[in-house]
Amino acid sequence: MPRGGARSLVLWSWIVLALLAAHDVTHMVDDGLGTRLGQLAFVALPQWLVLAIVMAIILRGDRAQSRTSAQLLGISVTVGFAVIHLLPFSPAAFWQLQPSVVSWVLAWVSAAAALLLAVLAWPQQSAGHRTSAG
Repeated sequence: MPRGGARSLVLWSWIVLALLAAHDVTHMVDDGLGTRLGQLAFVALPQWLVLAIVMAIILRGDRAQSRTSAQLLGISVTVGFAVIHLLPFSPAAFWQLQPSVVSWVLAWVSAAAALLLAVLAWPQQSAGHRTSAG
């Protein structure tokens, strides 16, 4: 088990990264997306460098750092998919392209898994730290 991260956060972080990798592959093989390899590399290489750093913090950071990094990963991936692909007026809106069913499913599942990760990483107040108002 990692030093700081809870098992579920680490597991869901890996799931989100795997879904992101699969999404990147669809950009290479799905002709309906019309992504040139150079375009993909221009976006994906810096993105994966940042993702590697965030994942390293999730794995090696203390509990608070891991939770914050997992939450950042979840929120940024969810918002990223919405802003780039899922909203009809997005710059690379799937609504205006002709993605395969696999590309559509991966986009929605990736966003949903990332949202779940963000929710799991949300700091929860433990029962021992709650104060009563009465």
